[in-house]
Amino acid sequence: MESIVFKKATGNDLAEIKHITRKAFRHYAKEIRKEDSVAALFETDTEILRDIKTKHVYLCEVDGEAVGAVRFEVLDQGIAYLSRLAVDPEIQSLGIGGLLLEKVRQECAALSVRAITLHTASKMRSTVSFYLKNGYYIHSITRDKEYIRAFMVNELALMDELFDYESIVGKR
Repeated sequence: MESIVFKKATGNDLAEIKHITRKAFRHYAKEIRKEDSVAALFETDTEILRDIKTKHVYLCEVDGEAVGAVRFEVLDQGIAYLSRLAVDPEIQSLGIGGLLLEKVRQECAALSVRAITLHTASKMRSTVSFYLKNGYYIHSITRDKEYIRAFMVNELALMDELFDYESIVGKR
């Protein structure tokens, strides 16, 4: 790895974002045995383009090749919701995911975000551990999809322990 570049995605990055997201989430879906239930595997070009236009979407390139992507949106009360963190499974142990999370944290701090939230399959211990290692904690568990998800939070500002993140994030 000679160069790692993070760039804000544009419509021209659609194919790379779709490819890396599907590749990463196929692995995720197999791990939780829900290959028919993971929305990231079925999103359309129109949905990805909508996210590029309405959310903060970043692409990570290593030596000119797309290897990771992430999306987040800023919701009410300075709460951000992170989605579609995707890293090519072939290089997942090289720290790209942690760098993408750090990019999101920096961008959120610049936007005065108070906390970053996300959902992940609670059954995927490696993914839960990854987020814990990167400053997130499990706030609650939800059964609103076809699998149990951990709702995780990374506070960038001092927050009340009982803050109702769920009412802001909704059914994402």
